[in-house]
Amino acid sequence: MDPIDVEGNVNVLSKDEVLAMHAEQIIEDERKHEEPTLPKSQVRRFMWQVDLHVLPMLGLIYAVSIIDRINIGSAKVLGMQQDLNLGTQRYSIILMLFFPGYALSDVPSNWILTKVEPRWWLPFLTFSWGAVLCGMGFLHSWGAMAFLRFLLGTFEGGVLPGITFTIACWYTRRELHKRIAFAYAVGVVASALAGILSYGLGSMSGARNMNGWRWIFSIEGGASMAIGLIAPFFVPKFPDHTKWIKPDERVYLYNKLDRDRGEYKTAKVVWSAFVETAKDWTLWAQGTIYCFNVGTANATAFFTPTIIKGLGYSGLEASLRSGYPFFAALGLLGITSYLSDKYQKRASICIFNSIVMIVGFSSMSSRFSNDVRYLGIFLATMGVHSNTPALLAFNQSNTIGSAARAVSSGILIACGAIGGIIGSLIFRGQDAPSYGPGIYTTIGLTAYMVIALTFMVYIYWKRNIAADRGGVEIGGIPGFRYAL
Repeated sequence: MDPIDVEGNVNVLSKDEVLAMHAEQIIEDERKHEEPTLPKSQVRRFMWQVDLHVLPMLGLIYAVSIIDRINIGSAKVLGMQQDLNLGTQRYSIILMLFFPGYALSDVPSNWILTKVEPRWWLPFLTFSWGAVLCGMGFLHSWGAMAFLRFLLGTFEGGVLPGITFTIACWYTRRELHKRIAFAYAVGVVASALAGILSYGLGSMSGARNMNGWRWIFSIEGGASMAIGLIAPFFVPKFPDHTKWIKPDERVYLYNKLDRDRGEYKTAKVVWSAFVETAKDWTLWAQGTIYCFNVGTANATAFFTPTIIKGLGYSGLEASLRSGYPFFAALGLLGITSYLSDKYQKRASICIFNSIVMIVGFSSMSSRFSNDVRYLGIFLATMGVHSNTPALLAFNQSNTIGSAARAVSSGILIACGAIGGIIGSLIFRGQDAPSYGPGIYTTIGLTAYMVIALTFMVYIYWKRNIAADRGGVEIGGIPGFRYAL
């Protein structure tokens, strides 16, 4: 059970209803004053408790989702291609069918999340895709594999928007990027270790007359199901539905959230909220940026094995070499998320990351030695994986209203699924070994990101200036300004 959670106490519900009403009244009074409600030492201790309550299991769920979606690459080379009679076209179809299910489920999943709580919905998704993955280990036809791959994408689609939205409900905009980055960083570590894990499970080939790829799917799927069963004890509820917070800390949290974004309660997503949010053209501009970022990320993941092979590595050594750039990405991810929260420079950080990506992609050209191209892989991986949580924080920081944030995170990540399809098509087999068109395409996509982000900064800057000069409350929230 969650070490901070005491929801099992008898008669705690009626008690908390009284405390919540009391907290709301205090917040109304606090709006007239600026004094903090807690001493700094207690604030630090309380926020540490919140971090322990909110982040670890969310990070683990995201990490497991990453491992379970990318293990198909290892399965292919460990016998799946022969057992299921997969040619290049069939394998491409199986890969592609993950993304339609992923894109279609993002927004509906967050709609359900606001109604049934993260504590129940995210573990349900985890258990469900674990069951699908486990079933993939016992198939004998590529058509069934394609169908289950679609289901895998459908269940995994709600994970990242759900995690992003849940974190955004607990933290102010000045605290948000570091927390999203933490959950994402756990996924980055999983990406680095996924190849090694698959290599180890693949070595079980022959046990119980099963090829290695079947062991990868069945064991990793079973592990995901187990995590889904225990996750409800550790995944948080929304802050206004949580009972473990002390009365004075509840007042502090509610007051802090209310001052930052004009609300502390989590609204349910309704059709009108979806329509109103979807009408905002800036969301779709952000969607194209996120789409191309995910596209370049997938393209980089595709091209990395080619570089590693060119360096003369194979087997476990190749898996290790493929993982090193992800660990380097953690360093840049930590630095940029800290600076982003401290100075509220969201798009500026994204532009910097994008420039790092352009330098990396340019260094991957066949004109350079394999060592320089490997350095390019480092830079491209660092930039693209630092950019993903930065773009999510940029979106959530500039979206007003919890229902709108739920919808916008779903739409943004659905656009990322389209980017996944684009990324899988960038580096074509006929362009080997130089892959020149793929290199130029990734540079072009990233250059678009820089231009579009610069334009977004200009638009939000103009809106902030207009609000300052005219005394206008953006979104009806006193003092709210867009994070640039």
